[in-house]
Amino acid sequence: MLLQLVKSKVERPFYETATPDEWVKAFREWADSHRRDTPLLSDYAVSRAGIYQEDEEI
Repeated sequence: MLLQLVKSKVERPFYETATPDEWVKAFREWADSHRRDTPLLSDYAVSRAGIYQEDEEI
């Protein structure tokens, strides 16, 4: 059990050890894992007025 604890502290996370090419590959895999048919938000939905609409009504 002690060896597992020591080993887990020695292993460095991906973001510390990955090369630029590994980052690109991981990002593309992550992006490709999402659905492509999800509807986009409207311009109003991402506008300041759309985000803070409740605050303006108070």
